[in-house]
Amino acid sequence: MDVTPNEVKEAVEALRKSVDQYGQESAQTKAISEKVEKTLLAHDEHNAKIVADMLAEQKKSLELEERVKGFELELAKKQVSGKNYKDGLEYKAINNLVKFGEKGLEVEQFKTLRMDTGTSGGYLTTTEMDNQLLKQVTEISPVRQVSRVKTTSKKTLEIPIRTTIPVATYEGEAGAGNESQSVYANEQLTAYRLTVTIPFTMDLLMDSQFDLMSEINADVAEAFAFGEGNKFVLGTGAKQPEGFLVNPAVIAATSTSGTGGAISIDDLFTLTGALKVGYNPIFAFNRKTLAYIRTLKDGAGSYAWQESLVPNAPATIAGSPYVVMQDMPDIAASSKSVIYADFLRGYTITDRTGMTMIRDETSGKKNAIVELTFHRWNTGQVVLPEAFALLTTKAT
Repeated sequence: MDVTPNEVKEAVEALRKSVDQYGQESAQTKAISEKVEKTLLAHDEHNAKIVADMLAEQKKSLELEERVKGFELELAKKQVSGKNYKDGLEYKAINNLVKFGEKGLEVEQFKTLRMDTGTSGGYLTTTEMDNQLLKQVTEISPVRQVSRVKTTSKKTLEIPIRTTIPVATYEGEAGAGNESQSVYANEQLTAYRLTVTIPFTMDLLMDSQFDLMSEINADVAEAFAFGEGNKFVLGTGAKQPEGFLVNPAVIAATSTSGTGGAISIDDLFTLTGALKVGYNPIFAFNRKTLAYIRTLKDGAGSYAWQESLVPNAPATIAGSPYVVMQDMPDIAASSKSVIYADFLRGYTITDRTGMTMIRDETSGKKNAIVELTFHRWNTGQVVLPEAFALLTTKAT
């Protein structure tokens, strides 16, 4: 719907008169206000369309101008028999196309233009490489962001853990107290090598439209982040990190949902009571599970998922924050799709200092092939299983 400036002016004046006559909160004023709002919205949309069309025309004109200049240069290089290229039918046709569009072409000129011959119009349709490389999204489980991370100069890190405290007892007057002491354990974390080799030709390195080395470095960093995130969740611990979903002690203490093949809001609230007071747990699950949990509500109609009313505070599920870890399983019968844990205390990641890059230009020298091999050493491991509460979906 197109709205003229006079209509906008009349609508605003009507609103002002209504305010003066009936007041700001009157029914008459509110009705007129809604009408004015619709009028202004329609006017804004119409105005935005006009501006967009104007900018599009300007952009199209500049692009055509740049193309015709390049075309003139090509034709100048291909002059035949001393004739001026501007006297040719092709040039006149393209010149009229640029100035007046297809309506400005004569029948003979229109037939002359063709895309399969460069000097007959094909140069106006040459391809162009975009200067921005579009990349598919890689979903990375952010275990590193919520866990304890230690940087070491050695391959192996030992972590001492106090498992129990001394037992204090009450005694009568002059009674002898019992002897007791804390009990300690030790967790050993060994860093494993995460590696990838990228081969490429010297031709690609020299002729690529992009900074190939920068793209390789960025892709390798993303590959390392994806690989370690996946193993921090699902790793077996054999020459790779131990995933928190694989740790035997975490699995042994799992809770089971009350419904086969599904979880309920009651399951989530029950899970929040599985950890000791003093831990600071968060929920973790994948995006599909989050979408499902957002639909859960109790008998009073209150949803498990709640947006925070405090600025800069996260949304919560059953009163606790959450993170999305895409490597966790979907909700299904017998799946471990939800975990409630204090990752900062319960899971430790060790990074051995530095990352190694080896450039090999000799192995493939006859074929002008260069290989870049990247190495990085790290691992992850559950160090306090009691900081995890796992929810397993009941089998159907």
